[in-house]
Amino acid sequence: MALQLVLQPTRQQILVIEWQIRVLCEVTRGRAVESRHRGVVAVVDADGSDVLSLGDGDAPIFPRSAVKAIQALPLIESGAADAYGFDDRELALACASHGGEPAHIDGVSFMLERAGLTGAALECGSHWPGVEAAAREMAANGETPTALHNNCSGKHAGFLCACAHKGIAHEGYIGREHPIQREIIAAFGAGDGSAPLT
Repeated sequence: MALQLVLQPTRQQILVIEWQIRVLCEVTRGRAVESRHRGVVAVVDADGSDVLSLGDGDAPIFPRSAVKAIQALPLIESGAADAYGFDDRELALACASHGGEPAHIDGVSFMLERAGLTGAALECGSHWPGVEAAAREMAANGETPTALHNNCSGKHAGFLCACAHKGIAHEGYIGREHPIQREIIAAFGAGDGSAPLT
């Protein structure tokens, strides 16, 4: 069984793979199906032999936010997190999604400031906070969201901090060929080298 991670899938790839992945669980409310959860199960023994499989274990996967901790490795391994004095709060922002609340924005801003940057350096795009109360408060105050409100801005701040610490130009850091992305891609194969990325 070969794991293939697709970090930047096209819409067509997503649609094809969604059709190929079987429904493993349906959540119902009365007779109505409330949600369906698709997935693949692959269990192997210590020798790597299949013990149990449901679905196509060789199908590509789109890990999305599930791999943010791996994507934060260059921030930590480069020494940037220590050099900038990051604690659990900043590391949590680099390793997970957030709701766009003021404490999250303050944390991401702090990370960027430590690297001599501002929210203008973020290339993750903007969207309204995922926490409804925060979004409503912004709207009531006539504010519009910035990239700092993006639920992935902490991860992106981590990328930028690693770039700044290593002296790598940060412009275009979301591009597949950017040095920080090459480091992140290499981190995926660091475990056993069996995870080809496309």
